[in-house]
Amino acid sequence: MGVGNILLGDEGVGIHVIRELQKLKLPENVELLDIGVASFPLLSYMVGKKKVIIVDAVKAGGKAGDIYRLFPEQIEKKEGNFLSLHEMGIANILAIFQQEIMPEKIVIIGVEPGKIKWGMELSPPVKEKLPQLIDCILQEVKVEED
Repeated sequence: MGVGNILLGDEGVGIHVIRELQKLKLPENVELLDIGVASFPLLSYMVGKKKVIIVDAVKAGGKAGDIYRLFPEQIEKKEGNFLSLHEMGIANILAIFQQEIMPEKIVIIGVEPGKIKWGMELSPPVKEKLPQLIDCILQEVKVEED
């Protein structure tokens, strides 16, 4: 699942990764989804899945383009009142239904964003990491097949 806003530069890295993966021949059991900013509906896509890989921009204090492999319990939930479901982060969404419908395994491939500003282009440090991101996803898929 690629998550993010394609109109805000590096915030859309998850969508860029999904578009790159769509160019590859993947195993039949792999489904690619562009979730965009509609994070709440991602739960409905998780029902019945053995493993879900979420790709998103993650601000973790590293340098632009750093890649993180995380699990839901490692992602900090945002506190406060939300005006819309778009304001809820992945951790908040997953926490809502964690026990009821979650797949056996959820992996979050996070990328440290460089520039989050209007535009559909990734910053150079993030763009140059796309091949490495694709490799990370393919490794996650391969591990499940073995």
